[in-house]
Amino acid sequence: MLNIILKFIEQFLSSPTILIALIVLIGLLIQKKSLPDITKGTIKTIVGFTLISAGAGVVISSLTPLNTLMAGTFNLSGTVPVNESCFAVASAKFGMALSGIMAISLIVNIIEARFSKFKFIYLTGHEIMWVATVCAITLSALKMPMWQVILCGGLLTGTYMAVSPALIYKSVCKVTKTKDLAVGHSGIVYYWLAMLVGKLTGNKEKSAEEINVSKSFNILRDLTISLTLAMMFVYIIVSILAMVIKPDLAAKTFAGTNFIIFSITYGAEFAASIYIIQAGVRMVVTELIPAFKGVADKFIPNAIPALDIPILYPYQPNSVLIGFLCAAIGGVAAFFLQAALIGTSLELPLILPTLFTAFFYGATSGCLCNQEGGLRGVIIGSIFTGFIIALFPALLIKFGNVLVDGTTFGGSDSAVIGIFNTQIGALISGTSLLIISIVIFIAPILYSALTANKSGMTERSK
Repeated sequence: MLNIILKFIEQFLSSPTILIALIVLIGLLIQKKSLPDITKGTIKTIVGFTLISAGAGVVISSLTPLNTLMAGTFNLSGTVPVNESCFAVASAKFGMALSGIMAISLIVNIIEARFSKFKFIYLTGHEIMWVATVCAITLSALKMPMWQVILCGGLLTGTYMAVSPALIYKSVCKVTKTKDLAVGHSGIVYYWLAMLVGKLTGNKEKSAEEINVSKSFNILRDLTISLTLAMMFVYIIVSILAMVIKPDLAAKTFAGTNFIIFSITYGAEFAASIYIIQAGVRMVVTELIPAFKGVADKFIPNAIPALDIPILYPYQPNSVLIGFLCAAIGGVAAFFLQAALIGTSLELPLILPTLFTAFFYGATSGCLCNQEGGLRGVIIGSIFTGFIIALFPALLIKFGNVLVDGTTFGGSDSAVIGIFNTQIGALISGTSLLIISIVIFIAPILYSALTANKSGMTERSK
């Protein structure tokens, strides 16, 4: 019976669509909206998140052939961080621990938001899964009793959910022009570091969104057009190189389709995926913010929903494209640097660059770096992001011992927490690590009590 309950909790929390739709439903009920309004708001939220998920899936499917051509043509080999694969394998072995950690983490997040100044409610369910899974793997490896694994992992994950959005919240507010949204994603440390680099090296007076374009090129200001043309160009160049260097691979990938038609098709598919994501974001934001305010005002004053990274993309279209391309360059450069260090004291597991990670992490870094360092900040910060998205998974494998079915997790936050658990756990007992996790949980609440005379970061009045 317990397993059935925990499995339900796991599936419930792992579905951001259901979780956020429920919050919208509760918010509308609290505000005593009419049945038609409640029905419309809830359904539009579900449809909006379904669009976002579908768009993300199309991004991956549109980039897969390009990734295959690049990896095969240039003989790139190494570990590809795949969160979904790690979770699928790990959940079979650590299912009870994983479910318990996720359940505890949600309660801890709510407690932190209610009693501390970190008012963020982390609603990106699948990102919670990645962090919770890393905790389940690393804490179980320390031979801790199951109850300690669940409690320790839940405290660490829940505190992370409440605190981590604060690292980039101010910049997110600058992007969205509102204090009503935050970002909840397991790459927050990537974005925070990239923003620091962008701020130090950039010039925020010259925004990437204000690039001067000749009137004859005004058509490129339309994100759908510019993305389509850019990806068509990239596909054509890589396809030509593949046909010259690896004709067999090219022929297999093209599957009888002319390479130009092949490039046009997938270039347009990529642009369509971003269009779908934008439509979903607009739909969710329109319904979620008013409804969430009803929940927050009732239970957690000034609470802020922390959502997935695509919420930023409609606000910074140029930065999305530039950030993606620069992160791809940085990822390839990082791969060759790692390859050159093989056999030296600095050798790390080789991480294969992928366009999937370059897009999502790079586009997000681009949006945020533009606020802190303008166009130059976007370029330098996103190239830096490309470098570190290869570094963190390698460190997670080497120092966190998280290698599941030949792959690992790609998020920076998963790596930081996994390495923390493994390295600290090697020095102290499991009980001592549990005590540390309790201290970490209490710290934001204690900090907030000691600074009670100062306003919180999420208060709308500031």
